[in-house]
Amino acid sequence: MRKYAKYWRDSASVIVVARNENNKPDEHGYNYKVLVFKRTENTSFLPNHIVFPGGSFDAQDDSADWLKLFTEQGISQEALQSVCVSSGPRPYIFCTTDSDRLDRNISVRLCALRECFEELGVLLVTNKTNRDGYTKAQHGFDVRSWQTDVHDGRKKLRELYEHLQETPDLWGLYEWSTWITPTHFHRKRFETAFFLAALDEIPPVYPESHEVEEYMWQSPKDLLSAHSEGTLWLAPPQAYELHRLSHVHDIDELVRFAKARNRLGSTAFCPVTYNAADGFIGVLPGDDLYPDNFDFITDNEEMSKHGDLTLQQLVDMARNLHRVEHRGLHSQRYLHNGPTVDHHLHVLGHNSGILSKL
Repeated sequence: MRKYAKYWRDSASVIVVARNENNKPDEHGYNYKVLVFKRTENTSFLPNHIVFPGGSFDAQDDSADWLKLFTEQGISQEALQSVCVSSGPRPYIFCTTDSDRLDRNISVRLCALRECFEELGVLLVTNKTNRDGYTKAQHGFDVRSWQTDVHDGRKKLRELYEHLQETPDLWGLYEWSTWITPTHFHRKRFETAFFLAALDEIPPVYPESHEVEEYMWQSPKDLLSAHSEGTLWLAPPQAYELHRLSHVHDIDELVRFAKARNRLGSTAFCPVTYNAADGFIGVLPGDDLYPDNFDFITDNEEMSKHGDLTLQQLVDMARNLHRVEHRGLHSQRYLHNGPTVDHHLHVLGHNSGILSKL
């Protein structure tokens, strides 16, 4: 059993971005859109929420049969090892143990690929004709039949790649971030690795009926605006990541950044909650209120320590800010006056400390 198995489940998610037709910028200047979907009411986690494709780690993601497939397809050990190199912090989800059959940097990516196909029918394969950092969505096969069989457990995702003689694009999934569900969600917690994948064109999508109520391709700005207007609801990790993306309007620039940052590691973000008189905050690494040596397990005993202070008073008493203020379901403010974490995109798009509200 893995170290934190009694506290949370491992999962993976992929932020799929795709270039607009003819590379045409939209009214806000974005030449790409992000793929998200709304979960149905029947899903066990985040029902009715807008999310990126993703889900829980499965035994098949760690199967040694993948190594056989890679060998048969002529994928060298050096190529596989290149996926596993990182010079920065490693959240536990990426730590390989003696019980793991595959390096976790590989198996967690396979989880993200499987969930993307199961939920939306988007199968990402290595782009053999274009090595500029973009992945490819393969759809020249009976997607619906395979999607149903993989989703329902009658077939393995590996069998589909083997059938198509395609290689899962481990290299086109760029490590983006890792989020851990806050400790006060005792019954259902996840450590989720987020990856970013970029497509040169918007592919067909095949929503799985039990999990997906509707899907949409929209710019980061449009999704954030819809959230603040109350027409959809984004969970905090999705909102934070879209906020980061919203400062990059060109998909080619985004891919160059993702490729350059891919091996720099990820600091796990597990928001720690504090109540305030007019709302609550979720603090992140680097904030003065973030606990020292936080173990991601222990509840915050000081959650209501400053409950008589307003959100602004909590800002005034801090020197280092990295937090999200919540005044309501659709009203958040992002504060971060320090440097970026892990050389990532700044949630405000800069390091000046100017506040941003969407």
